[in-house]
Amino acid sequence: MTQKILSLALGALLMSGCGWFGGDEKAAMEQAWLARNADIQQAIEQIRAEGLDAVVVSAEAGSVAACVANKLAEDPLGELVNVEGALVESAKVAELLANVQSMMEQEFDLQNAAALLQQGSDVAAYAKALIEQEGLEGASQTLARMASQAQAFAGQDLGQHFKTLIGSCETTAGT
Repeated sequence: MTQKILSLALGALLMSGCGWFGGDEKAAMEQAWLARNADIQQAIEQIRAEGLDAVVVSAEAGSVAACVANKLAEDPLGELVNVEGALVESAKVAELLANVQSMMEQEFDLQNAAALLQQGSDVAAYAKALIEQEGLEGASQTLARMASQAQAFAGQDLGQHFKTLIGSCETTAGT
């Protein structure tokens, strides 16, 4: 029993060092980028709080929130924006999707916690967000759909993809 408690404590300590708990550098970078445009920041926060589909339905036509929500809803990777730090994610789209899919196929226990940490907490965050939204089977189907539809920008960074997509709402907000 004592060994199990020590293992859990060690795992928690290792995970806290990898950004699982507490401050996260990517989240801070994302907040700095979002702080440049309060309307886009508010739209992203609303999407993360209420869900993308809810914001698409409830956002006022012509608003920045409507623009951001509609762009993300039409994008094959739009659902990944729910992960804090996604807007500055430097991972290549194809690699990230493959890593998330690989992680979701594994069974999680303390035995493979080290392998999970090697893959990175970022990958776990994307997997967790998809599973929370759609369940394991639905998330697997969503990943397969994302991978097939994202071929045009598979080599692009996820963050750059989102910035380009959402950035277009800055210019359309005033019109």
